[in-house]
Amino acid sequence: GIGAAATWLTAHARPGTRLRVDTRIFEDGRPVHPAGVVNGGPWLVRDGRVSVNAAADGIVHPGDPSFVYGWGVKRNPRTMVGLDRRGRLLIVTADGRQPGYAEGLSLLEGAELLERLGAVEAINLDGGGSTAMAIGGRLVSSPSDATGERPVGDAVLVLPSR
Repeated sequence: GIGAAATWLTAHARPGTRLRVDTRIFEDGRPVHPAGVVNGGPWLVRDGRVSVNAAADGIVHPGDPSFVYGWGVKRNPRTMVGLDRRGRLLIVTADGRQPGYAEGLSLLEGAELLERLGAVEAINLDGGGSTAMAIGGRLVSSPSDATGERPVGDAVLVLPSR
């Protein structure tokens, strides 16, 4: 963990200590029960405007300024999602780390792209070697790992309604 989470872990999670994990999700102080959850951050677009603040979203590693530079300022493969004013889902992947083919995007460049595409809300998802997009069962992006697609623990799937 980082920030307040790291402080809590240091105080409560000594080696050998048993912890009970309680997962609850709240929105505006009320519990919500979503069908699924994926990790994401930082926000890219809020209320229709570019809004990248990795520190406010808890992404900055205290004592390691190189992390934000290497991950957020430098261009990397990105996976991003957003919603436009009509509530339509925007899913964007940007290939990267492939000289002569694709450089990727910085977080700011990704935010600016989502804003130009009409997003009023958008967030960065797991990127880097995890970035891949398949449409109709066919890979349409070029993952940056030398071995191709990377196994991942979560994904955004868009499936036809039944």
